[in-house]
Parts: sequence; C-alpha cells; structure tokens
Amino acid sequence: MEDLQRFLLVAKEGNLTRAAEEIFITQSALTQSIQRLEKELQTKLFQHSGKHLQLTDDGKSLLIIGERILQLWDYAHDPKMRSTQIPTYSIGMFDNVALKLGNFLQNNIQNKKYHLELTIDSSGKLFNKLQLGVLDAALCVVNKTYIIPKHLTLLATYSEKLIPVSSKHFKGKLDSIPFILYNSGSHTRTQIDTLFMNHAIQPTVYAESTSVTFMKELALLGTGVALLPENFIREELKTGVLKKQKIDITWRREYGLFVQKELSSQNQFIKDLQKELKKN
Repeated sequence: MEDLQRFLLVAKEGNLTRAAEEIFITQSALTQSIQRLEKELQTKLFQHSGKHLQLTDDGKSLLIIGERILQLWDYAHDPKMRSTQIPTYSIGMFDNVALKLGNFLQNNIQNKKYHLELTIDSSGKLFNKLQLGVLDAALCVVNKTYIIPKHLTLLATYSEKLIPVSSKHFKGKLDSIPFILYNSGSHTRTQIDTLFMNHAIQPTVYAESTSVTFMKELALLGTGVALLPENFIREELKTGVLKKQKIDITWRREYGLFVQKELSSQNQFIKDLQKELKKN
C-alpha cells in the first residue's frame, strides 16, 4: 500500500526529487518503491521526458485504479463504513444528465436503501473508469465505434435533443453559419459531425468547448449558433434572450446506461435509476 501511495505522489508531481522531498525520504528509496510496484505488476509505469516523468498507458490506468484503492482503504479504517449494511454504488455521468437527475440524486446520495458516490466527467473518461472497474455504472454519450468489453453491459439507451440557439437569428446557407460546438473528438461531437456529413455539410466552426456554460455564453453574445440540451436553456428560450434557429436538421445525441455485468437490471438501485431516466 505504501508503494502505491508513493506512486500516486510521483504521478501527481511528475518529478522524483520533489516527491521524495515532500515525504522526507531519499530519491533512491522512492525509486525502489516504484520499481517494486513495476515488478509486481510486470509493467512500466513511467517514461522519462527530460527531467520530468510521464505516465505510460498502464501508469495512467493505475493512477485511476490506485486512487480508488486508497479510497476503499480509508473506508476499511472507518468504523462507520465497516458497520454499515447499506450497499455503496459508484456512478458516473456527464454534466447534463447530472442536471436532469438533480432531484433524484439529491434525494438518494445518502438514504436508507443505498449510498451513492457520484462522479461527473466527460463520457470518454467515465467509460475508461468503468472499464477499469472504478465505477459500478455510468451514463455516457454513446460512441458507436467502441466495442463494449465483455464485463460491461449496455442496459438501455436514451436520447436528448440538441437545440440550435443564439441571441440573434442567422440566415444563409448552413455551411456559412458560425457554429459553437463540443470539442472535436468528444462523443457528442462525433454524433453531431455524423449528422452534418449525412447532409453533406462542412460546418463553419466558430468555437469548440467542453463547457456547455461557456457555449451558452457565446450564444448569448450572438457570436454563433450553439447546439445545447433543451433543459439547459429552457429559461433563456422562454424569456427570448436565446432564439431557436430555423434549421432543417434535428440534432439528437444518444447516451446509454452502462453497468458492470454483475450489476443487473434487477438491482434495486438500477431499477430506481432507470425509472427516473424514463421520466426525462
């Protein structure tokens, strides 16, 4: 466990000298800790880049798994956690689903039926954590190019409309309108780009972002047309500060409920979650 803790510190610092100084040991002792861990796992965790250390792919995976292991180790030392009979579920979701499920989550973060640990992140990172076993379930935007590993199950898929909005109306050909889009390579952007391609359109991209709040701010400034979930802009549409654009394309993004295979649809938490998702 100590070697794992030291690995996490080095991964955070990216430098052996600084990490060793922080925990008051020699650099040699810290190097030996990393080497023991690499020997145990039969892999390289770091590669040198000048004076800095960079995580290998296995190192990046261990960083995610290791943080979870230490969290569980802390739980093992907590008498309250040891004595509880309430099952704990770790669930991840992308930002807009978390907004939709706000009341449900607030009512169920800690209740008498189960305890929830919530992670909000991008769909790509969530799916990676799910693959590594750090999460029990995740609501992710679907990437149809991914092959779902055998230890995971896609229980159900859902879709939400992405509304083209701006503070002013844009006219002209669709490929001349400045769009404010999700970052290139994100799961949502992949679905958006596929629809553009199906209509033989090469969009003009004014800005890209992972933040729907920033995208909305740009749309409010009138710099372009943002494709945003309806629930996120309902009030702005109602007051008229954002206007729905007249575009003959309907954008929707598909997301799914992915779970570890042993967490079946008959699990009470999963049943409650699916019931709530159907309302949205």
